[in-house]
Amino acid sequence: MDIGALQKTEIASLRRIVSEIEEAAGRDSREPFARLLARLDGWTARVAVIGQVKAGKSSFLNAFIGEIGLLPSDVNPWTSVVTNLRINLPGDPPQGASFRFFDERSWDEIVNGDPRVRRMAEEMLPGFDSGILLRQAQEMKARAQARLGRAYATLLGNSHTYDFLSPELLQSYVCAGPGADEGLGNQALGRYASITREAEVYLRLPGFAVPVVLTDTPGVNDPFLVRDEFTCRSLDRSDIFIIVLSAHQPLTEADIALMRMLSAERAKNVIVFINRIDELEDLDEELDGLVADVAARLRAAIPEAAFSIHAGSAWLAELAQREDAEARSLRAGVDDAGLRRFLRDCYGEVPTGQAERLMLASGVGEVKQTLGSLIDLGAGYRQLASIHEELRSEVGALIALCKRERDSVARQVESVSGQGAARFLTEIRAEMAQLSDLRRRLEERFEAMTAATDRILVRSAAMMQQALETTIRAFVEEQRAALAGHASGGERGPVTVDLAALGGHLDRDVTDTFRRTRAAVDRALNDCLVSAASLAGERFEGIAEGVTLRGLPHDEFTTALTLSRRALTVDVIAARGWAFWRRPGIDVPKTFEALRRITLAELLPWSHKIMKTATEAQAERVMAGKERIQIILSMVDKAIAERAQRLRSDSSVLAQLAADPSRGAQMSHRLQSRMEVLERRLQLLAISDSRLSRSHLAAAA
Repeated sequence: MDIGALQKTEIASLRRIVSEIEEAAGRDSREPFARLLARLDGWTARVAVIGQVKAGKSSFLNAFIGEIGLLPSDVNPWTSVVTNLRINLPGDPPQGASFRFFDERSWDEIVNGDPRVRRMAEEMLPGFDSGILLRQAQEMKARAQARLGRAYATLLGNSHTYDFLSPELLQSYVCAGPGADEGLGNQALGRYASITREAEVYLRLPGFAVPVVLTDTPGVNDPFLVRDEFTCRSLDRSDIFIIVLSAHQPLTEADIALMRMLSAERAKNVIVFINRIDELEDLDEELDGLVADVAARLRAAIPEAAFSIHAGSAWLAELAQREDAEARSLRAGVDDAGLRRFLRDCYGEVPTGQAERLMLASGVGEVKQTLGSLIDLGAGYRQLASIHEELRSEVGALIALCKRERDSVARQVESVSGQGAARFLTEIRAEMAQLSDLRRRLEERFEAMTAATDRILVRSAAMMQQALETTIRAFVEEQRAALAGHASGGERGPVTVDLAALGGHLDRDVTDTFRRTRAAVDRALNDCLVSAASLAGERFEGIAEGVTLRGLPHDEFTTALTLSRRALTVDVIAARGWAFWRRPGIDVPKTFEALRRITLAELLPWSHKIMKTATEAQAERVMAGKERIQIILSMVDKAIAERAQRLRSDSSVLAQLAADPSRGAQMSHRLQSRMEVLERRLQLLAISDSRLSRSHLAAAA
């Protein structure tokens, strides 16, 4: 079965309902439904493949999509650029690639640092030499200039786009390794990698029922440090994660920390794939114990989480899909009695075809099935449920508006007489004034809510910055005792600062502050919704019954940024701080001061990025809540516009009717036609609303 087949059916079903509602809504009320249709048409499953360097992520992705050798996966080069495989996305080219380079601003920030953060570091650290932070970035800049020559300056801010794909093309833009870092002999390998910000690869592939973006990321222990923010942002944008582990080192502390972070947000879905089982000495004896050990350690470390764990081999999947002579020879070597015994014990079947046997043993098929289930019933399902909830809010408000218009027209029908017509003109003008007053009062509440949420977000940013800086400073102070112990032991080597504990504290600071802010924001949004619903309900019965704040984004929040520096900063501090420890006889106070400056200079920019990411998530939740409440304001605006239109179209006729009552039949006929249109619209909307209520998406919302 194709990946996301059920999701495709659900999207198609919901799209039919939205199209029917858009048609029934009338020309003046179609905009929100057209917007929802665009969201459905742009729906994409976003999957990130992550893990440590050389765990086999790129090899796994090649086998997973059936494009063997497409992504660079040799021993020497490794992926250093976030690479998005855009599969079957509407509007994309059928094949090709696009590589976006750093622009002047982002490149300057990498090379010279964020000016705001640098100023903050210099203010907090008198005598701080900002040059100590720039070594790696400056080396990267020098390497890029040497490799690209005169083209270097013209490439920044631009992109390269191709209508074809090849492994050699991708290697030029996304690889780092000896070919990119040690000399310029191999001009093709990694030629543009230093300045490439992100790569987009366009594919049309069978086996994917819905559009999917598979993101190949640099490893979490990648030494190419300046890209950590872009990698982490790609993780923050993803909904489902495939964590690739190596069978030789299946669960490091960094892996556990990564999975703990991802499991903290229930909207995230995680698949664990233990790769390279073909390299185990005794597959039958070792595999069950290996999987059981990984599962047990995950349960112990993260008892509240439930991961899907699969074991397999991207190499076996590659052999199954290759048709060259070397692959045929290798297949014959691994397709032995032991493999068949493994298949029988593990899967209960032994396929008749050699390629089918290797593909089953690779475990890639199981990962595809699990991914399909997560798209159909997990993250993708919840995204559709959120659209469903917004649709029900719009439909409920529109039904209430149509009922109000129908009742107004019905009263006008009863007034089709000379005296009644004049009275109705007076009544409709008075009603417009009342609606305008209602609109003003609703706007006042909306503006008050906006001011309140703005204050909450500003206060939250300050609280989060203070919490992060306090935690970082306390952590740095704790290193004083560790440094004294290092000196007393007579050691002269580098000092390693383990940031695992700090990462946990920062996770807590971010999560706690976000939850408090979310609660305050939700109260402000809900108070505004209740007040607006009450005011509007006085004139439009039931207009806000379907408007809720369910399904807003970011009930919980985590960011990969807190994880990214747990391993990376250790290496940077060790490399940059080694000279202090080579001096004979360590001066502990001076050495600690140097360590303090280096550590704070590293961690302050990090905390600033974390705070920025959390603030963006909070603002996104506020904006989504405002859009729900604005449904009520939008319906009142439509009512005012409808009344104004009726005044323009009917005033002259009603005035003539007041002078000539014999024209009442003509006016009555026109009003009856309008009544029939409204009745038909209400019937169609009621049918659609009933279908939405019966949909199983309603339960998820």
